[in-house]
Order: sequence, then C-alpha cells, then structure tokens
Amino acid sequence: MALVMDKRLTVDHSHEEKPPAEFQPYDIGEYTLKAPLTSNKSGFSKWGFCWKGDTEFFIKEFLSPVYPDDSVELSAAMREKRIDECVRWFDSKSRIYNTIVQAQTGNLVVPISFFKYESRFYLVTQKVSESAMDFAVLNRFDMAHKLIVMKVLANSFARLAERNIVHADVKPDNLLIKQTNGGFFTMKIIDFDASYLADQPPEPDEVQGDTVYYAPETLLYIIGEPAHLSPKVDVFAMGIIFHQVLTGKMPVIKDEYDYIYEAVLSDDPPVLEPSLPPDYKRLLENMLQKDPKNRLSMQQVFDELVRLDTLRQAAEKAAPPPAVPPVQPAAAPAQAGFLNATDDDLW
Repeated sequence: MALVMDKRLTVDHSHEEKPPAEFQPYDIGEYTLKAPLTSNKSGFSKWGFCWKGDTEFFIKEFLSPVYPDDSVELSAAMREKRIDECVRWFDSKSRIYNTIVQAQTGNLVVPISFFKYESRFYLVTQKVSESAMDFAVLNRFDMAHKLIVMKVLANSFARLAERNIVHADVKPDNLLIKQTNGGFFTMKIIDFDASYLADQPPEPDEVQGDTVYYAPETLLYIIGEPAHLSPKVDVFAMGIIFHQVLTGKMPVIKDEYDYIYEAVLSDDPPVLEPSLPPDYKRLLENMLQKDPKNRLSMQQVFDELVRLDTLRQAAEKAAPPPAVPPVQPAAAPAQAGFLNATDDDLW
C-alpha cells in the first residue's frame, strides 16, 4: 500500500528568521568595539562602549554626514561637494569640542578623541556609569545638598558661557548625579551634540535639543523671527531644572500651552511653587525672563546661589542646637543606600 503524506502536517521553514550571527569584536581606529552599537535614545547617532588597552570608553558614531568612499558611485562634482560638506562639518565640530575642553571644570564629560574612520565620524569620551542616581529623587534631600548640585551646575555652565558655548540640550538626562565620598552631590554634564558657539549658531532647521526646555528665543530663531542665540538659552533651561531640583515638579502652565516657552512668549509666565522661599522664587523668575537681555547670566546665577548658601549656613549656626534624643537600643544595620555610596559605585 502506498503511503500518502498529509500536507496539513508539513511545516514550511523557508520563511523563518535565522538567529543573528554572533557579534565579532572589531577595531575602529585605535579603539576596539566588543559589543554592537545601539541607537537607543539617540536619533542622530549610534553609541556604545569601546576599549583601548585596559580602559573602557564611551563611543558615538554619527549617522550623518557620511564621507563618500571609493565604493560610492558619484559624479566628480557631487563627490567634491559631499567631501566639502564633511570637511566643514568636521572643522565646525572640532572647534566646538576644542573649546569645550578648554572650559573643563571636572564636571564636563569632554571629548577625548574625535576622528574619521573609513566613511564615518566618531567621538570618544570618558565612560560614565549608567547607574547614576535618578534626577527626580533630588527633591528628597535637604537644601544644603540641593544647593551643592545647583552651584556645581551653575559654575560649570558659567565656564562654558565664558567661552561662548551654548550647550543647547540642558535636561535631566544630560545631567548625571554623582556622589562624593563625603556624601555630597556633584554632577557629570554630558552630550554636547546639540552644542554650538554663539557666534556660529546652527541653521534654523538644524537646531536640536528638548523642546520641554527650549528658551523663547530658540523657538523664534527656528521660525525665522529676529532672535539671538546665546548662553542665556541654557540659563532659561536651567531655571526649569532648578525648579525641579527644589520642588520635584515642573513650573505650572495653563492647559492651552504645551511648553513653558509658549506661555512665556504669550506673556503668561509659568506659576512657580508657592512654597518656595522668596529669594529662590526671585532667582527662578530672573532665570525665566522672556527677554534674554533681562535674564541673569549663569555667573550671576552662581553668585546668587553662593549668597543664598552663605545665608543658609549662617542661619544654621545661629539656630539653637536640637534636643538630644534618648539613647535607643541599637537596631540591625540597614541596607546601604545612596548616601553610603562611593564614587566607584557610581562612576
């Protein structure tokens, strides 16, 4: 008797996806990549980690521009145009990166190497741990710790402003919290992809950054209205950031607006947290001025924070000592928290 195969039981494997090939490490110039790059949270680049000797670094591969190599079929005129665009872009970025290095305060994650390899451009910086503390929890700490964070930020951005650098993408994701061995906070400021020199701003359609933290003049510049982009763009964004540090919340705007800059441009400024002490509220109001000419400079912000911290310390010294609580039996040791972490735990 002949056997007939039931075609309903036949499984077609022809369209099944094959498992991805195992990643093979490769070199990018003098750096070795041991894992694939990712574009997660980075629309204009790929990023990952690389090694040089025994040291691990952060590496970023720019998706644009792409240098036309010999395998790309282009007319001589088009090839020359593409090469010229790459050279001008590279020179512009190099100028910005070199200036940022000169503004280093110890809190800026500055470029270590910027280079072309084959048809792509790469940026290498110090590796910063991804285990940094969540920015939102700053509100849980006392004013002394908050002032340290704000003073570090203001001083670092004041040094950038001295050299006419606009970071242009000030937001919590780019302000990584670090804790020192003494239990105090400091910051690592990262991601200068959107940055520019105030005397060489990007074209309006090339402006980057997070619209949540846009200054009013940024929007005006993008839509072609008369506007000058300066380091005070960062002061406006930092005013929003400081409100988050002090209160754990964004300034409040009416439902008809999507962004704070929209409310400010409509002469309907955001409502700051009512419980803020008057001096701090006044500081934020002066950072969030519509006209950058009326807005504080970052150095003025730093100076005011120093004054407020001096007043805070004087008030603490003048206050009567707290009552000594009765001695309680020793409790079991608690799990180590952030205040017991060391630098090595975070970076």
